[in-house]
Amino acid sequence: MRLIGKLALAGALAAAMTTAIAQDVHIDQTAYFASPAAEATDRAALIAKMTGEAMPQAPSPRELLDALHGVESLLAASQRHVAWLHLRSALDIDDHATADALSSVSSAQSQLVDKVLAWLRALGKPGFDAAAQREPALRGYAYLLDRAVRGLPHELPAAEQKVLDEVGDTASDALWSTYQKTRRSAQFGKITTAAGERDIGKDADALAADPDRAVREKAWTGRWDAYARQGDIYASLLLGVVRLNDQSARLRHFPDAPSAAYFGRRFNRADVDAATHALEARADAWQDYQRLRASHAAKMMGVAQAHSWDMDLPHGATPPKFTYDTMRTSILHALRPLGPSYVASFASLLDPTAHRTDLAKNVGNRVSDNFSIAAPGVPSGLFVSTYSGSVRNTSVVAHEGGHAIHSQWMNDHGVSPFFNHGPSWMHEGFAILNEMLFYEDLYQSTRDPALRAFYLETQLEEMTFEIYGSAEEGELEQSIYDGVVAGKISNAADLDALTLATTRRFEIWPDRDPQLAHVWMTKRLMYQDPLYLVNYLYAGLLATSLFDSAVRDPKEFASRYDRLLAGGFDAPPENVLARFYGKPVKPVDFVDADVAVIRAKTKELAALYRQIEEKQ
Repeated sequence: MRLIGKLALAGALAAAMTTAIAQDVHIDQTAYFASPAAEATDRAALIAKMTGEAMPQAPSPRELLDALHGVESLLAASQRHVAWLHLRSALDIDDHATADALSSVSSAQSQLVDKVLAWLRALGKPGFDAAAQREPALRGYAYLLDRAVRGLPHELPAAEQKVLDEVGDTASDALWSTYQKTRRSAQFGKITTAAGERDIGKDADALAADPDRAVREKAWTGRWDAYARQGDIYASLLLGVVRLNDQSARLRHFPDAPSAAYFGRRFNRADVDAATHALEARADAWQDYQRLRASHAAKMMGVAQAHSWDMDLPHGATPPKFTYDTMRTSILHALRPLGPSYVASFASLLDPTAHRTDLAKNVGNRVSDNFSIAAPGVPSGLFVSTYSGSVRNTSVVAHEGGHAIHSQWMNDHGVSPFFNHGPSWMHEGFAILNEMLFYEDLYQSTRDPALRAFYLETQLEEMTFEIYGSAEEGELEQSIYDGVVAGKISNAADLDALTLATTRRFEIWPDRDPQLAHVWMTKRLMYQDPLYLVNYLYAGLLATSLFDSAVRDPKEFASRYDRLLAGGFDAPPENVLARFYGKPVKPVDFVDADVAVIRAKTKELAALYRQIEEKQ
């Protein structure tokens, strides 16, 4: 499961680090605006222009093109403000005025784009096509028209949509707030260890790595017992989320909530089902990996069988910590398969003299977040809340830096602001690729078997977490929606039973440790951002496919990948991917090859484990 996979390994990574000191580096804010006062003045004028922008009625083809160019200029300017305000608000968590300003610019952006889409809908495809015949440059905006018209069957009258949004937002915010309060109010209890008394909730990471197996088991079971005691509350909240989203979807003429959510993210339920079912049919690859890790852990501990509470125990690998300089060198070395242009761009991003990265040793008043910022006409930037020098922390730099480079390349190649943001799973897939390459480089560059195994485990956790874990979660969440609508799920016991039935089809742990039936209570996104989890499935499938291509043929890979990143999102996802793959493809098309990568990596890990065990 995701819970005992990636998060657990991240904790082990952090615990195993040696000491090193990273330097603070900061983004040059004057690259965006000369001063806060200058930004505020410009922002006020820009928002006035955006809200007052009127689209010409019955435009000539040239007027149509000029109007689109005018909106692009406003959007490009607004993206600079968004980048500046996002950074400024992240530097001071208490700067609510800047956060409010960011919200106002983002709202003005959305309203302007909605205005353009409504204008294009009124023009219609016949009118647009006729205009494009006379003004060929309009053909570059054909996908904008597609975006404008594809949602028509699901649109409500403006007044009805406003009521639905207001009621839905209020209800979903209340459910999410109550979920957070329930999590924070949990009483996990305390446990006595050789190091003193520990809190099962607050000290979870330390307890998971405690050398006393009885302590680990007691802490693990105590945690799940605490969740079970609040099961009825969690069930009430989740059922409320499901019913709210189902009713909203049906009011907008969708057959169900999953179909509505997927429609907005440019995929559909049939494709999602095809991907999750294909992975379920090949779940033995994940199970083999889990059995291998469990068997190795049992041998290292000298016990008959490992359980969930044994899987965070360090087994002798001590990865290095990175300074800023060694972090930069290591990432650039790892990303060589992406080509010299990509590496040069990343080197510039991380060059401390370029002032494009903002990174600190201590969180202070900074937000606990990591992200990139970008806008046409200014170099992209990278914000990392805190940098400890750990392997995991360094992979975050590779990941978020990947977003920055992607945005920079689109801007450098003149991608329209209408098309420099696409489906989140595609953005995430490109960034996850960087993490996979980083772990691969550490694995290939290390000779010590224990450390090589550690890096390979980390990489495999990434792959299986994103692909199989997301497929499992996506299938579970869809089944919850279907079960609630059918009247088959009405309480915590029903959700427990469904969770066990679903997860047992994918992995080994629920049979060994049935308390994992309660894991649905910890799936934060089911409450906060319903039906988003399959984005990670699609991202993982794409990233692993790209990783396989990059490792097998880096020279051929680089030129195709350049085209993919630089082209933007002016077409449906499958057509965007055709720039790299040579034909339209969907994530389900990657399943067989990706599973083969996981199987091959698992065999490599088994060989390393044998070397380690022979020395015991």
